[in-house]
Amino acid sequence: MATQLTGLLNHRRQRAERAEDAEAASRRRQEEFELAHLVELNGLLHEYVGTLPPLAGALRTYWARAQELTVTERDAAFPHEAMTATTAAARAVRSQIGFILPGEARQRVTEAYEAVDLASADLLLNDEGPDFGVMGTQMNKAYEALSARVREIYAGQANRSTGRTLATPSTRRA
Repeated sequence: MATQLTGLLNHRRQRAERAEDAEAASRRRQEEFELAHLVELNGLLHEYVGTLPPLAGALRTYWARAQELTVTERDAAFPHEAMTATTAAARAVRSQIGFILPGEARQRVTEAYEAVDLASADLLLNDEGPDFGVMGTQMNKAYEALSARVREIYAGQANRSTGRTLATPSTRRA
């Protein structure tokens, strides 16, 4: 009887350990996926903002040459190419915003996206150009929100490896 009881207890303990290991592996995969997404989105935001100077330069050159009536075929094509790059970068960011981001980070990235979108429209429609200060402020808030989430994930991983627990938004929901 004692042997059967010991076997049953060992079986339950092993089953609990396997379930705990499976849960930890699942959490690691989720965190790795989210980290990769956060890094990718950060890069996409930088790329999107990086399309604005070439667009501004292309438009300035085109408008200056248009006033002088010296527009070449290349002068006419370059603004279109620059706008195509800006549009592609905007679509890439927009497609990622609602994908996995937690609430505050999603809000900050959305605000930054909208600020860059407005800046690109201002480049096309306004001789004075956009207010890069507003855009920069929104971008900094988005970068900080993404960075905070990355730090939160790493803090949770570090605490789990040392056996401590840390209440994070993702663990508070559970």
